Amino acid sequence: MSEYFEQAAIVWDTDPNRVQMAKTIADAMIRTLHPRGTEIFMDYGTGTGLVTLQLQKHVGRIIAVDSSPKMLAVLRQKLTAEGITNIEPREWSVGEDTGVLPRFDCIVSSMTLHHVRDTILAARTFHSLLLPGGRIAIADLDAENGEFHEKPGIAEHDGFDRMQLEQVFSRAGFVDIRFAEAATIAKPSSRTGIGRNFSIFLLTATRE
Repeated sequence: MSEYFEQAAIVWDTDPNRVQMAKTIADAMIRTLHPRGTEIFMDYGTGTGLVTLQLQKHVGRIIAVDSSPKMLAVLRQKLTAEGITNIEPREWSVGEDTGVLPRFDCIVSSMTLHHVRDTILAARTFHSLLLPGGRIAIADLDAENGEFHEKPGIAEHDGFDRMQLEQVFSRAGFVDIRFAEAATIAKPSSRTGIGRNFSIFLLTATRE
C-alpha cells in the first residue's frame, strides 16, 4: 500500500476529480467545524495536502501528517512555492510515538481511514491527541463491495458501516458522534468497468 502512494505521488494532483473532491470535503469540514482561525489542526493522511491547503486560511496551524515521504515532498514544494508558513508536514502514522506531536483542537482526515488496518487503535489515538473539547472530522467511504479501488490490496477496508464505526469511536471515548453526507464520487467499478456512485460520509465527534 505504501509503495502505491509513493509511486502515485508525482501524478496525484493531475486528477481533476480528486482535486474537486478534496475541495468538496474541505468545504463540508469548514461548514461543520466553524473554525475561528486560531485552532491547531492535524490532517491525518494529508497526502499532497489537497484538503490541508483548503483549510489553512481558516485555522491557526496545521500539522499535516502522512506515511509517504514522496507525498509530503510534493506538499513541501507547494508550501514553498506559495509561501505558506502555517502548515507543517510530518512523516507519522497511527501506532507510532504520539509524544512527538502536540495536542490538537481538531483532527481531520479525508479518505485515509479505510487504509488504516486497526481502526480501534486509530480512534483511541485520535482521542489521546485531542485537547478536552477537541473535535474530529473524518471523511471516508460508506461500505461498498470492493469496487472502489483499481487494484486489490490498496485498502484495508471496503468502506465502513456507519453504525459499526460509531461504536468504535464511542468506545474510544468520543461523544456527540454524527454523520453527514460529504461528497459523492462517480467512477467506474473496478470489477465491471461500469460507472457508479460511491458515497462519502463526514463523521464528526467530540472529546469531552
